[in-house]
Amino acid sequence: MLSLTQNTSRQREIIEVVFRNGWDYMRGLLTGNKSDEPRLPSPEVFRKILIELGPVYVKLGQLLSTRPDLLPGRYIDALSDLQTNVPPVAWIAVENFLRGQLSQPLEDIFSEIEPDAVAAGSIAQTHRATLKNGQQVALKIRRPGIEPVVESDIALIKSLAELAALTDFGKDYDIVALADEFTTALRAELDFTTEASYTEQLRRGLSESRWFDIKKLVIPKVYWELTAPGLLVLEWLEGVPLLLSSPSQSERRAIATLLFRAFFQQIYINGFFHADPHPGNIFYLKDGRIALLDFGLVGRLDPRTQGLLTEMLLAVVELDAGRCAQLTLELAEAGQPTSLERLTSDCDRMLRKYYNRNLSQINFSHVVYEFLQVARNNKIRLPGNMGLYAKTLANLEGVARSFDPDVNL
Repeated sequence: MLSLTQNTSRQREIIEVVFRNGWDYMRGLLTGNKSDEPRLPSPEVFRKILIELGPVYVKLGQLLSTRPDLLPGRYIDALSDLQTNVPPVAWIAVENFLRGQLSQPLEDIFSEIEPDAVAAGSIAQTHRATLKNGQQVALKIRRPGIEPVVESDIALIKSLAELAALTDFGKDYDIVALADEFTTALRAELDFTTEASYTEQLRRGLSESRWFDIKKLVIPKVYWELTAPGLLVLEWLEGVPLLLSSPSQSERRAIATLLFRAFFQQIYINGFFHADPHPGNIFYLKDGRIALLDFGLVGRLDPRTQGLLTEMLLAVVELDAGRCAQLTLELAEAGQPTSLERLTSDCDRMLRKYYNRNLSQINFSHVVYEFLQVARNNKIRLPGNMGLYAKTLANLEGVARSFDPDVNL
């Protein structure tokens, strides 16, 4: 059974967690009983399994939550707020790691570093610090010792993907390619110079606009001279998560509009967008500006796809099922046989519930999710960036509606 026959303690631990939680499909896969149709446990059990398996699998779950093209909405919802309850690493270990990431002594760079982390996640933790010139900065520091854990779990994920690839589902969805995509993303999260370059690219992309006032939107500055693969140094921004702020109603509408316009520019004009605009990554600053944070996950769209998605939005507004079906096929990966007639019928059935609603009553991200469900039902495989696009819209619309319930995307 490929490399899973190597009975390491980590493999035994994974098998034990899967068995203990009663995931029968995976039990069959691990014991060599072929089953063509994958059967996930309930969303709650699946989430529990990932948490029990530890930080790498929590991160995998977070990545899966960005793929509504692969999983039904109830799984996306269960995985979206997936966080591992990881206590921060003790400062002495973090300090030793930090010294190894810098080319100068800590004492020559910082006048102060707060030893208590302000945030801790599965891959990194964040500390507040002050540079010698008095500038406040955020230090995102990779958890010491996380690399070998990630590499070990990546090897197991790939082995499981090779087993799943033997099933009909595995062939339909190219599970090995998906595993490669996820493991590449996991490795990228370990190198903070990648996140730094994403941050700078988004800063440049939003540095001018005719859609919104660029002075009202902030993306933190990167301190490149201090940033390293295991350390990201950013400008410290003083504020609170957007949904914890209390501006006036008129300010709320202006802020929601600003967010929609900034993200529409990223998605439909720049083709490079922040793909994780959940409530914790959008801050209301003390001076009233809005800050976007955490650029480890980004999406890319080529001009052709941007055009198709724009047309798709218009087709939804016009409740044009035939055009929606045609656009879905144009978005799909090449070489997939499907029935346009059945797809059009499914799109029409899905859109019919919106016939008597006005635009303000339509939740567009739900409509996009429903289209992804129609594509799955018709065994149409869409590019991975479609999932990121849909999840980004869903997060954005969710935050904006929570902040200003009457906002119209």
